[in-house]
Amino acid sequence: MKFIDYFQTAIRGLKTNKTRTALTMLGIVIGIASVVTMLSLGAGAQNLIVGQIMSTGSNSIFIEPGPWSEKMERGSMMETMIEEMEIKTLKYEDALAIEKDSNIEIAAPFVMGVARVVYQNEDKKITFMGTTSAARKIDEAYPILGRGISDADVKNMARVVELGYKIKQDLFGDENPLGKTVRIKKQNFTVIGVTEEQGTQMFLNLDEIIYVPLTTAQKLLIGDDHLNWIVAKVKSEDKIEEAVESIRLTLRERHNIYNPEEDPARDDFKVMSQKETAEMLNTITGIFAIFLSAVASIALIVGGIGIMNIMLVSVSERTREIGLRKAVGARKKDILWQFLIEAIVITVLGGIFGIIIGIALSYLSSIIIGQLLGVEWVFVISFKAIVLAFGVASAIGLVFGIYPARKAAQLSPIEALRYE
Repeated sequence: MKFIDYFQTAIRGLKTNKTRTALTMLGIVIGIASVVTMLSLGAGAQNLIVGQIMSTGSNSIFIEPGPWSEKMERGSMMETMIEEMEIKTLKYEDALAIEKDSNIEIAAPFVMGVARVVYQNEDKKITFMGTTSAARKIDEAYPILGRGISDADVKNMARVVELGYKIKQDLFGDENPLGKTVRIKKQNFTVIGVTEEQGTQMFLNLDEIIYVPLTTAQKLLIGDDHLNWIVAKVKSEDKIEEAVESIRLTLRERHNIYNPEEDPARDDFKVMSQKETAEMLNTITGIFAIFLSAVASIALIVGGIGIMNIMLVSVSERTREIGLRKAVGARKKDILWQFLIEAIVITVLGGIFGIIIGIALSYLSSIIIGQLLGVEWVFVISFKAIVLAFGVASAIGLVFGIYPARKAAQLSPIEALRYE
């Protein structure tokens, strides 16, 4: 028999019992769709992270408290960030010293906390951010009403607030908030401005933040003089590496750190350019995507086992058919190829349907996630993911189809004809 004959015979066998064929295919469809969806979401997350990081400008440098940790290299980003909230190695004076560097245009210190803000009958849980006028020069977001935090506010520890766009809508609606008093942690603050709509950056909705002078946030709201992070803007992108090294030397000198080997683990701070931050977060999301895909691939293995089991049942059900074919001259090779091709056709068709469903699920997921997070989640489908999924589907059909096919081929024609 020629290969086309084997193929036609296999197709006729599959058409004979469409329900069995569909159920056999279902496991592969679910597995392939899961893998394609997970790889797509992983690629979308990587694109989102790079876009969020670069949204603050490609010439920014981030300075955070605490030494470089192996946890960050292993991908324990969230655990490290939580630990950093308790580390108190960065001060406002550090930001002022960094700003004096010849390569630095401006440096903005930040502290952050959570509290409730009260205005008349409105009560809302908010994130407040303490900073200076330098923050607006870095993110290039300016007030649409009133003014922003000034250096005089920081110096005088003024009890004033600049509202994020959505906070203003939630607390005041159409009312003009300028000059009104809000309460944060039992302290009265005067509203001096409303920031323009900014959206989400670095997974933080900037429209839901209240900005206060740095010193006010430290003394009245947090009760400590440390910083959570510093963002420095470099005058020229080609000076970023030089600026990073200069900042490290400045902070080592200020913190009395002797580190001739320049080992980041011996510093009590971290200095990262946006490129380094993006690469690190890309690595983390890549590991996460691989993990999710590995979990999803279990469905493929389950689907393969399902194919083998149902094909074995099929062999039992079609024992007389096999006996008749052998009685009229079919060889072991003919029977082997028939059942093997049936398994491969099921997995290939399941792979095609799975890829189509996976693409559809990825597209819907990108829309839903974007709306839930309030970000622009880009729909991404990797050609490599499709090729991989299709190749895996074919391989599963081959591997899990061999045993049932061999069993069918080795049946004795006489015993098969006697089978009831």
